[in-house]
Order: sequence, then structure tokens, then C-alpha cells
Amino acid sequence: MSKTAPSSPTQAESPAQAELSPNPPTLSHLLQQTRVPSPRSRRLRVPGRAIALLTGVSLVGAMAYFGWVPSWGGSSQGEKPLVVPVSKGTLRIVVNERGNLESCVTVDGICELIGHQNKIIQLVPEGTHVEKGDVVCRFDSGEIEKNVAQQEIKVKQAASKIETTRQEVEIARNKGESEIIDADVKLKLAELDLKMYQKGTYVAETEKIQGNIGDMTKKLQEAEERLGKTKDLVRKGFKSKSEERTVVTEKDGLAIAVKGLNSELMVKKEYEYERKSTEFSAKGHQAQKKVEQAKATLKASLAKSESEYDAAKSTHVIEDQQLKEFLRQKEKCVIKAEQPGVVAYANEPWYDSSRQIREGAMVYSRQKIFSLPDMSKMQVKVNIHESLIKKIKPGQMAEIRVDAFPNLIIVGKVKTVSQLADSNRGWMSGGVKEYTTVVTIEQMPKEDLKPGMTAEVKIMVSELSNVLMIPIQAVAEHKGEFYAFVETPKGLERRKVKVGETNEKMVEVLGGLKEGETVALDARSRASEEFKNDESKDVAEKPKASVKVAAPPG
Repeated sequence: MSKTAPSSPTQAESPAQAELSPNPPTLSHLLQQTRVPSPRSRRLRVPGRAIALLTGVSLVGAMAYFGWVPSWGGSSQGEKPLVVPVSKGTLRIVVNERGNLESCVTVDGICELIGHQNKIIQLVPEGTHVEKGDVVCRFDSGEIEKNVAQQEIKVKQAASKIETTRQEVEIARNKGESEIIDADVKLKLAELDLKMYQKGTYVAETEKIQGNIGDMTKKLQEAEERLGKTKDLVRKGFKSKSEERTVVTEKDGLAIAVKGLNSELMVKKEYEYERKSTEFSAKGHQAQKKVEQAKATLKASLAKSESEYDAAKSTHVIEDQQLKEFLRQKEKCVIKAEQPGVVAYANEPWYDSSRQIREGAMVYSRQKIFSLPDMSKMQVKVNIHESLIKKIKPGQMAEIRVDAFPNLIIVGKVKTVSQLADSNRGWMSGGVKEYTTVVTIEQMPKEDLKPGMTAEVKIMVSELSNVLMIPIQAVAEHKGEFYAFVETPKGLERRKVKVGETNEKMVEVLGGLKEGETVALDARSRASEEFKNDESKDVAEKPKASVKVAAPPG
């Protein structure tokens, strides 16, 4: 909410110098100087000081007019000081500081392109009002478009590689499975050959030989019987010797045949069986090894082809991500307004003209190009001295005066109080710690406020009602104690007082004075003179040290 101030103010508030915290600043600082403004404040407050001087003159005249100078007491120098009555009233504790207007919501346009040589080819003139979605800045995208085209080719090649390696995986699987099946068949045949020989062929051949041996043995026996009969017939003369020799030859042939069959059976049992069994067993073992080899080969081939397939997919993902990044970079070549506002260039390095924001300028990644302040919501950023920062709390009300509109009073509220001192102002403020405080404008006035305008903020810390108070000129401090000079029938009397809260004009009296009593306004000079005289008397009253004089010899 805003309102218009009177054209001729009769009183100007000053920043508070008393702390509300348990450790307030000493009143002696206020008594030595109401406020020694910084060079910045001294330059900016010349009109205010002139108004204060006129106000002081008017105050003196009013005091004289209403009889606030009832009498004059004699001082050590014979001067008649100005006196004022001790009265009750409302003591307003305020903190006064100057700062600059800024938008509550400011959107920055930042270069999000990679690199340090990003050329601006289009830029909206500074001060132009833009709407949300309007193009504010455009960068040269030639190199990025070239990268996009090259990356699209890489993405297609990577996709083709995926299909090729996928088919290679299927080929390797089919080939390996075929080899395993072939090896399994050979293993089965080898096992069957061994079993067939041991339980079939060998048994059949052995039984055949044994049968032949039996037949031959029987024939041999018959031949031997026939030979015996033939020999008897030869002796009797019924057979000739030639017939006997024929029977002998037949018997000898059968005997040789039986012997041969027995030898053949012995060889088959003792040698051929073991040899054939070993041979067929070896073929079975070889077939088993081939099965295992085929399975291992399949596993290795699949692992290799699947690895190539996975690598192709990963390569495609990487290339596709790079393509998307280039496409995002291409989109970042255009900066659009994210909210309505007035374009303000971010020309921070004022000392380097080559880095000024303009068309054709080269900017680096993350460099701020412009700002879009929201003119419908404004705030004032001020820096509060460390001796006063404990007074400031979020939610406190404030009055804001803009130098461009001196008759306008704007209602504000403390939004935030920084927990840390502003490190950027250390060298500017001579080592004095200041804390950034933001005061928002509750209701925007109809006047055209702009970011950067100088404003004076008066933060209402507290208001003490119906308290006893006197001007700060009526209080003097000496060795941590506070004194006032009260007018009595016998003259001015020095009296110790207890003080409380204070601002640059008035101080709260907690004890030592009563309402209606009058006090001198030259307390500081009077106290300095009286305490100086008291110290001189104390030195004079000290006994002199006795000095013993030695008697002359003799």
C-alpha cells in the first residue's frame, strides 16, 4: 500500500542506535555523536540534514515559545544552559538504511551452450518489454548443426551394428548347438559299440569258436576210433596200409584244427577282448570330450557374440545420448523469455568493453546474458550494520521512500535477514560487517518504480508507549555511568540516572528522574568539566610523601 507524504515534513526519523538484545551498544557513542554516517550516507543525505537543521531551529523556537526554558542556573563558567522538562511520551525505535530497488522475481537468461566462444547473432535491444515465450537472444548454431548431422550418421551406424551382432549371436548359437548334437550322437554310438562288442559280438564269436571246437573234437574222437578199427583190420588183413594212412591223415588234420580253434579262443579271450574293449572305450571318451568341447565352444562363441551385441547396444546408447545433447545444444541456441518483463543486459564487467553484451559478442558457458525483472513485485535490498542487525526480524513493518518520488511513502515488510555478513562488501565498507536484509513492498504504487532506484528504508523495530524520556543531549556518560544535570532552586545538580532504549533523538529514563523535572541540554560539556575538576581535587588532596634529609657529617 502506498500513500503520499506531506510536502513539508516537520520531523524526520533517524535509525535506532539502541539494541533490543541483551548487549545493546553503549549510549556513550550516541552522546559523542548522534550518528556519523558513512561516506555513502553522507553523500546521499545532504537534503535530510538540512531539513533536520531547520527542524532543530523550529524546535528551539517552540521550546522558547511554550516556556520550556523556565530558568537558568549558573555553571562554573557563568553560562546559562538550555533546559527541557522530563516528559512521558512514545519512543519509536527504528532502523534507517538506504538501498536499491529490485524485482522480487527476476529471471536470468544464461548461456547454456558448451564452450567459451559462443557468438551472439541476435539480441533484443535493452529496455525492450517482452512477453513470455518471446525470443530474446539467439546464438550461432552452424557448428552445432554440423555436429548434429555427423552424429545422426553415427547413430544409424550403431543401430546397424546392433542388428548385425544380434544375428551373429543367433548364428553362433545354432552352430554350437549343431556341434553338440553331433558330438552327442558320436558319444552314443561309441557307447553302443562298446556294449555291442562286450555283450554281443564277443560272446557270439566266442560261442561259435567253442562250438567249432566241440564239433572238431567230436570228429577227432571219431577219427581216432576209426583209426583204431582200421589198424585192427589192417592186422587182420582186411585193410591196406594206404587206408590206414588215410585215416591217420584225417585224424591229424582234425587234431590240428582243434588245436587251432583252441588257440583262436585263447587269443580272443585273453587279448582281443581287452583290445577291442579298450578301443571302443577310447572312442567313447573321445566322443565325450567332443561333447564337452562343443558345449564350451558354444559358450565361448555366445559370450563373444553377445559381448559384441551388448557393446553395439551400449555404443548406440552413447551415440544417441550425444545426438540428444547436440539437439539440446541446438535448442539452447535460442533463449526465450520465461516471464514478461523488461530486458536488462548483464554488463557486469564494466571495465572491459570487449566483454559487453551485444550482437557479435563471444560469451562463455553459464555466462549471464540478461535479466527479466518482474515489475509487478518489487523489494529493497539494504545492508544493516552489525550493531543493529539483532533488532531486525522478518515480519517487521517498514516505510520506504524512493529518491525519485520524495513525496511517496510505501509500506513494506522485512522478508529475510541474512545469517552471514556480506563478504562482497568487506573491502568496500572498511572491514565493517553488514548483513543483507530484504524488505518487500506490500502493495505496488501507481508510480513507475524501476529496478536500481535508490530508496531509504525505515524499519519499525518497536514502539514504547508512555515512557519517561529526555533528549540524548541531556545525558552524559562517565566511566560506564550516566548522568543528567537537573535544575533545582540552588542551581543545576548532577544526578546519576538509569537509561533504557534510545534512538538518535531521545533516550528512555528508567530511574533517577521524575516527570516534570527540567534537565540541561549541555550535559556532556558540563559533565566533562565537573569530572575534570573532581579529579583535580582528588590529586590535590593526596598527602605529599615525606622526604628524609640526611644530617651533615660531624
